[in-house]
Amino acid sequence: MAPSPLDTWPPAWTPAAVVFDCDGMLVNTEAAWVELQDEYLARHGAAFDEETRRSITGRAAEVVIAAIAELIGKDPSVVTEELLLAHRTARREIRMVPMAGAYETVRAVAAVVPVAVASNSPREELQHKIDELGLAEFVTAQVAVEDVAAPKPAPDMYVQAARLLGADPADCLAFEDSETGAEAALGAGMQLIAVPSLPGQDPRAPRRLTSLEDPVLRNWIAGWTGKDPR
Repeated sequence: MAPSPLDTWPPAWTPAAVVFDCDGMLVNTEAAWVELQDEYLARHGAAFDEETRRSITGRAAEVVIAAIAELIGKDPSVVTEELLLAHRTARREIRMVPMAGAYETVRAVAAVVPVAVASNSPREELQHKIDELGLAEFVTAQVAVEDVAAPKPAPDMYVQAARLLGADPADCLAFEDSETGAEAALGAGMQLIAVPSLPGQDPRAPRRLTSLEDPVLRNWIAGWTGKDPR
C-alpha cells in the first residue's frame, strides 16, 4: 500500500471533507441484516461458507439476494419479496442504535469540514437511518445505491460523494467497516480509516481502529479546530 498521511497516528493532515459509510459504521444495522440472511438460509437448510459471507458483506442487496437464490435454488424475485419483507418488518421492530462514538464523531467532523454518507442502501432507507440517528443536520450530502452506475465495491459512490462536497477524492477521508466498502473508498483515491464491526471482515486500509471512540481520533479531529470534542 502506498504511503499515507494516516501512517502517522495522529496524522499531520486535515482532510478537506469526510465520507462515512452507514451500516455497521454509523448504525448497528449491518449485523442485523446479516443475521436476517442467516436465519432465512437456515429455514431452507443452507448456510453461506465463510469465504462467501466475507465476500458479500457490505454489498448491495441485489448481490446478496442473488447469492442466496443461487445457494438455495430459488427464484431471485421470490427471495427478494420474502427477504426484503422480513427486512422491512425487522426495521420497524428494531430501534436504530448508533455505533459507539458515531454521533459524536460525525458532529465533531461536521463542525469543521463537510460530511457525506455513502451507502449501498436504497435512498429511502438511508434517509430513514440518518434521520433516526439524529445526524441529518450534520450531513451535507447523501449517496445511495440509486445515485451511481455501480455500487460498492466500485468507487463510484465515493467519487460522487467527493463531487457533491466540492472536494478532490485524494483530499478526502473515508470511514468504512467492510472489505467491500474499503475497496470502494481506496479505489476512489481517498484516505481511509477502517473500523471493522463484523467478525471475519479484514478491510485493507492505511489505518484501522477498533472504535470511533478511539481517543487519538477524537483528539486529532479536535486539533482541526483547536476545540475539545466533548
